[in-house]
Amino acid sequence: VTGVVGASMICLQILHAGRYGMHPLIVSPSGNKSPITAFTPRQMTTSDVKSTIHDFVNCAILAKEAGYDGVEIMGSEGYLLNQFLVKHTNQRTDEYGGTYEKRMKFPLEIVSETRR
Repeated sequence: VTGVVGASMICLQILHAGRYGMHPLIVSPSGNKSPITAFTPRQMTTSDVKSTIHDFVNCAILAKEAGYDGVEIMGSEGYLLNQFLVKHTNQRTDEYGGTYEKRMKFPLEIVSETRR
C-alpha cells in the first residue's frame, strides 16, 4: 500500500481497544466492564503495561520499515490510552494510577519510547 500512494504521505494509526475489545481476553487498566461489550476485562499487571508499551513501539518500527511516513498513536475515543487517563476506568493504585500525573504515565511512556 505504501508504495502506490505516490506523492502523498501515508500514516498508520496505532491503537489498543482495551475494555472495548469484542473477545473474552480483553484487558484494561482496572478490569471494570464497558457498557458496549459483553466481556469483563482482566486488569493489566505492571508487566502487561510494560509489554504493551513495547508493542506500540514495535508497531511504529514496523510501520517505518513498511514505508509509512508516520504513525498516529490513538489516545482518544475511550480506547486503552484514554482508559488510563480517566479516573472512572483507571482505579489503579500503582505507578500508573491515582493522580493525573500517574495516570498520564502510560501514554507518555508510549510516545517517549516511540520517538527514540
